[in-house]
Amino acid sequence: MNGGFKMAFTDKKEAFKYVNEYQKEKYDRITVMAAKGKKEEYQTAAKIKGMKLSAFVQYCVDKEIDRMKND
Repeated sequence: MNGGFKMAFTDKKEAFKYVNEYQKEKYDRITVMAAKGKKEEYQTAAKIKGMKLSAFVQYCVDKEIDRMKND
């Protein structure tokens, strides 16, 4: 057992392969470049909202898209 949880895969390499394949199938990867220091600012704002950085960025983009549709 690993930290009280039974691993579904005994081979870590196979587990990582499965996770990578799942993510590739289910998610689009978007890379964002920001000015130095902005990441910390965004992380702080995300934390205030109780969100992870990725979820916060998606939330902000979706909110702006909705605003644009209603203009």
